[in-house]
Amino acid sequence: MWIWLGGILILLLILAALILLSTITIHLTMRKQNKDDLILFDIYLLYGLVHIHYQVPSIRLKNWKEGLQIERDRPENILQQNSSSTKPKVNREKVEKWMDEVQRVLEATKGFRVWIKTTLRHITFHKLEWSTNIGLQDAAHTATLTGALWGVKATLIGWLTCYISLKQRPKLFVVPVFDRAPLFSTEVRCIAQIRCGYAIYAGLLLGVRVLKVKGGVKKWLTILFKG
Repeated sequence: MWIWLGGILILLLILAALILLSTITIHLTMRKQNKDDLILFDIYLLYGLVHIHYQVPSIRLKNWKEGLQIERDRPENILQQNSSSTKPKVNREKVEKWMDEVQRVLEATKGFRVWIKTTLRHITFHKLEWSTNIGLQDAAHTATLTGALWGVKATLIGWLTCYISLKQRPKLFVVPVFDRAPLFSTEVRCIAQIRCGYAIYAGLLLGVRVLKVKGGVKKWLTILFKG
């Protein structure tokens, strides 16, 4: 009997070690071409045995008065049974409400910014590509905007490298398109990884930080599970 219990215990320890040493791989694709946009997440867990696919609902700017319009028609997402054509609008009131919720999260978590920075340092980017095609009717304006975009991309990537590890040099492209109607298209592709063990640790650490704030758990539950 003790031999069987010992064998089961060893198997459980090996299984736990394999899980903790495995990596969580995230494939992110973001694409924008004029009015068409696409944001895809593919998350692979447990050595690729578990695959989570999620497509972010698209956002349309209808007009400044009525605000943003979110398209919800993503039947291929995991845990989503039925497609929906609901188009909730995002106006100034909702944006202010979301900002208030972000502030409440910060207040409900001790050292939340420090936790984010520490967690980001354990994320490794194995691929980062960002290409943009831009064109205006005036060639001089197209050239000026192309230079400005290069500056913006370089600044953002420089800021990003302060917090994450890059295994491959980022591939950045800005292609000016002359002598045609106004054009804007951009695409970002990246592959990031984090150890499953550290992801679990980061989650536990976040929970501890929440517990250190009086009423922190209640605030989080209110935000996460509100109607």
